[in-house]
Amino acid sequence: MDDIKKIGEITQGIAQPSKTAGKSSASFEDAIKDALNEVSTIQNEAEKAIEDFSKGEIKDIHTVVIAMEKADISLQTLLQVRNKLLTAYEEIMRMQV
Repeated sequence: MDDIKKIGEITQGIAQPSKTAGKSSASFEDAIKDALNEVSTIQNEAEKAIEDFSKGEIKDIHTVVIAMEKADISLQTLLQVRNKLLTAYEEIMRMQV
């Protein structure tokens, strides 16, 4: 549930226009960097859960599977966002001025 709140906070920050034009591009850049860092963190947590399970520190396989699925879903979401951004960029490049 906390992840949904984080996404809501990010989208609210993007949806609200900033007071200066220079800050709007920086806030989008920050949002993308934050999303990349969050996905990286989730991936690292999944790898740590796998290592801990192999060492015997985690006895519950469900915890490991949940961490792996969370990492997979976050990566798939990131890839879809990237694909949409690339599609939008290509569409803008095709526009005639």
